[in-house]
Amino acid sequence: MILESPPIPPHIAADLQAFESALRSYLDGTLPDEKWRPFRLTHGIYGQRQGGSWQMVRVKLPAGVVTGDQLGVLAEAARRWGRGVAHLTTRQDVQIHWVPLADVPTFLHAIGAAGMTTREACGNAVRNVAAEALAGVRPDEAFDVTPYAEEIAEFLMRHPRTQGLPRKFKIAFSGTADDAGQAAINDIGAIARVVDGVRGFQLRVGGGLGVQPHPSAVLHDFLPAAELAASCEAIIRVFDRTGERKDRKRARLKYVLMRLGLEGFREEYERELREVREGERAKPFPEFDGAVRRAERTPAGVRPPSEAPADLAETEWFRSNVLAQKQTGYYAVTAWVRMGDIDSDRLAGLGEVVRRYSADEARISNEQNVVLRYVAGQDLPALRADLEALGLAAPNANSVFDVTSCPGTTTCALGVTNSKGLGDGLVAHMERARSRFAGVPGLRIKISGCPNSCGQHHVAPIGLYGCSKTVAGRPVPHALLLWGGSLGIDSQLGKIVIKLPAKAVPEAVTRLVELWRSERRDDEPFDAFARRTDRAKVKGLLEDLAAVDPADEDAFRDWGESGAFALADLGPGECAQ
Repeated sequence: MILESPPIPPHIAADLQAFESALRSYLDGTLPDEKWRPFRLTHGIYGQRQGGSWQMVRVKLPAGVVTGDQLGVLAEAARRWGRGVAHLTTRQDVQIHWVPLADVPTFLHAIGAAGMTTREACGNAVRNVAAEALAGVRPDEAFDVTPYAEEIAEFLMRHPRTQGLPRKFKIAFSGTADDAGQAAINDIGAIARVVDGVRGFQLRVGGGLGVQPHPSAVLHDFLPAAELAASCEAIIRVFDRTGERKDRKRARLKYVLMRLGLEGFREEYERELREVREGERAKPFPEFDGAVRRAERTPAGVRPPSEAPADLAETEWFRSNVLAQKQTGYYAVTAWVRMGDIDSDRLAGLGEVVRRYSADEARISNEQNVVLRYVAGQDLPALRADLEALGLAAPNANSVFDVTSCPGTTTCALGVTNSKGLGDGLVAHMERARSRFAGVPGLRIKISGCPNSCGQHHVAPIGLYGCSKTVAGRPVPHALLLWGGSLGIDSQLGKIVIKLPAKAVPEAVTRLVELWRSERRDDEPFDAFARRTDRAKVKGLLEDLAAVDPADEDAFRDWGESGAFALADLGPGECAQ
């Protein structure tokens, strides 16, 4: 695909001009690094673990919405300026690594011409506003949260009160009580509700993971949707005014909530809310009604609705990767992307598939997959064949095989272990014994390369994060196993059970599945079993796996690595700057 250059939207063009000017000043030595770094981060550009000029570029996609043409542009950007691979994140962004700093402006121009931006995808700003990928098509949702997420994202981007916050700030929307949008672990979480015919949200604040995870608290049990923008701005103003600015380890909204308590926080919020409502507006509030009306229309160009073929509906792929939408005769289909990594050829091909079957729109999911929507039932066999040709039709979505992982030591300076390598090895282990693992409902596995939880290890029945242990004077890659995490009405954070050698993790997962088989109650899913099963029992089951034989050289190599494990290049990540 050849990148075209349509006119760049004015607000994106202004960002590009500012970035190019700052880069020139940095390269000629007139802009010091301590000023260049926060500017660069605010524009979505991270330095990599490998140092030098290598950058990770994070493209911000509010609610994960992306067109087929945009996927094609991202594919070409990955091929031309990266190393031919794009990474889908748990915040529904797309990251492209290994971009030389000198090439970043050209990269930004290419995606800007396609209507995409990196603005505030990193740094002390409001990050990508997330929403569940099935918003608007789930049969059980209160209403489609997509237009609210998109309007809030646009409202807060470049807003004068969101520039230079104490630390990053995250917002997410869910349309259902199972919290598929992960509102519970965000600074602001909005869960859709309808009361007496009025749309609104349960508004939650102060959620977050990381080294000290904290569940969000309910600020409004029901907030009318019309008041959403004012409330979000007021919460951010509280954070801007009262958040920690000296100790960055305590500079998130959750620590404000811990310090003030919910009622103390509410008092500060009410004060700021009065100012937001009565004071001079720095930026007009969004008009939700128009966005809602546009979202309610059937997308232009979709095929007429039709039912899925009966024989296809009996397949494993249909059961795991396909959802019948609330719009009769249409289906949402998940293209499964192993560990969120997709090469440029397959990404370009996926863009063509999205244009052909999904009215030129898809969603990046917080499970690191791509969801096509409004697929007519009669088109499902052809779509499946096209996805199979791209290697994206494995029947692994929404299952134990759908492992979530951050990049870990492959690019992140904070990574202790290769979480992506562990995830890949674990998926391969389970696929080799597919019949043993395929029928385990409710089991999800999330992996991070360090305690910071970019892989969301706290909110899965089995969570893992990378660490190290010295054996016979040498470092051995390990993983701390967390047990019983979940989201939804019965959400809870996983608790640490045991530290295991990284190479012992597949056997540990196998044993835990067998424990579930032998002790579950009737049709009890794995996540419910994990919530009620005592950690001491789990630890006892796995304790013998914790030992490391000093003569076993493989134990001293991390997953996906050929050399001996080392911590020499571990350093401060730019998310900690």
